[in-house]
Amino acid sequence: MTQQTERFDLYTFIAGAALERGKPFLLECNCGGIVTIMPPFQDEYVVCPRCEARIKMLVIEGDPGYIIGADPDGTPKLLPVQGSSKQHPGKLSPSERDAILAQVKQQFGKKDG
Repeated sequence: MTQQTERFDLYTFIAGAALERGKPFLLECNCGGIVTIMPPFQDEYVVCPRCEARIKMLVIEGDPGYIIGADPDGTPKLLPVQGSSKQHPGKLSPSERDAILAQVKQQFGKKDG
């Protein structure tokens, strides 16, 4: 029995609350292309109409505007959660973003030992 492995070009996070609302919302690709997500949500991925990237959608519980991620070197960054009613991390002021990231660095910089 062989299992086919899906290949995706991109991954994005989707707010679970957006799916529960049952209303269409926009998913933005890295290239700027837009995919309209229509209820009922049943697919695990979408294809960008602009660049044809296969985008895997990962559902995050609730309605966070962002989650904490990291660059390959370990530097924390804010990753947007699409469909969220909260502010997109790219629209935070530099001081708000810096304060959040400083708090993350402080929390994760502590090692229990």
